[in-house]
Amino acid sequence: MPVLTLDPTSWFCSSTPDCAHPSWIQELLFPFQEPNNKYDKIAQPVFLPIAVFTSILTFNVSYLYLRRYRPMMFVPLAIGLTPLLGLLVGIMPKVVLAVDKTSDPDLVAKLKSAATMLDRLNMLTDEQLVYNFTSNPKYSWHPGSVCNANAATWPVLSTVGVTVAQLNLGPCAMLAPHFHRADNLVVAINGTTNTYMYQENGARIVEQTLTPGMMTIFPRASVHTMYNTGCENNQLYSFLNDADASTVNLAQAFFMLPDDIGLTVMPFIELSNGNWTATGQAIPQVGTGSQAGFESCLAKCGLSSSGYGSTGPVVMG
Repeated sequence: MPVLTLDPTSWFCSSTPDCAHPSWIQELLFPFQEPNNKYDKIAQPVFLPIAVFTSILTFNVSYLYLRRYRPMMFVPLAIGLTPLLGLLVGIMPKVVLAVDKTSDPDLVAKLKSAATMLDRLNMLTDEQLVYNFTSNPKYSWHPGSVCNANAATWPVLSTVGVTVAQLNLGPCAMLAPHFHRADNLVVAINGTTNTYMYQENGARIVEQTLTPGMMTIFPRASVHTMYNTGCENNQLYSFLNDADASTVNLAQAFFMLPDDIGLTVMPFIELSNGNWTATGQAIPQVGTGSQAGFESCLAKCGLSSSGYGSTGPVVMG
């Protein structure tokens, strides 16, 4: 289950890595920023003053009629706050889980039980044979995202054995060290992306710099990471030979283990049980799959880590 943070900055959805799109409140306060999708254009800068004005007007009018009845004094307050509370409910951030949830389990089951490819084709409409990465709930450039087309998000792939992921890295954004249970080919579309890979015990670190048109491979279960070294958006595509390739982020996984195991493996960190938990909670959330990168890069691009996202409890599906 996801863990929500009580940090008020989480209301600014693009500033928290577990939100896919800017919240309405961000567009109300920062209308000059370009929204991520058509739904973010619903909220307009006039909504907030209208809600406030309506609340004040409703309160005053209802107070004039009910002030003589003391038991009813709380009624105008409740009535007056209703429009404002309604707006606040509408702007609450849309939480995105760190894992893909199966979009149509029934269709997946039918496709897997079909005897022939023709039977499967007859179960699908033309529209179901097209996947739009930008419609993925994780799609974001703040700081970035990993949008998977796999058995969960696109049922047609449930019998194919392939995952295709769109990797969106905003300025200085990175993918934390992780691994998959599948071989992974990554192709750069634009920008410059640095990658690091550690295949197994005894292997060397493999470092690559990907520019448009270049590709690298991360063999099954190899630990790898990548980051955008520039101040522009980078996009890459990842191809995995499993429709359920999964992702394990090393830092989050390590701190999910009992503290006595972690402290035995790394006794030099000298963390008590409470500090172990606090340290695990301070790891940037998995969120949409990307996180803000190095401070030196952020400073070069005129950004800050707080401008991309706060840290908090690990979001697990």
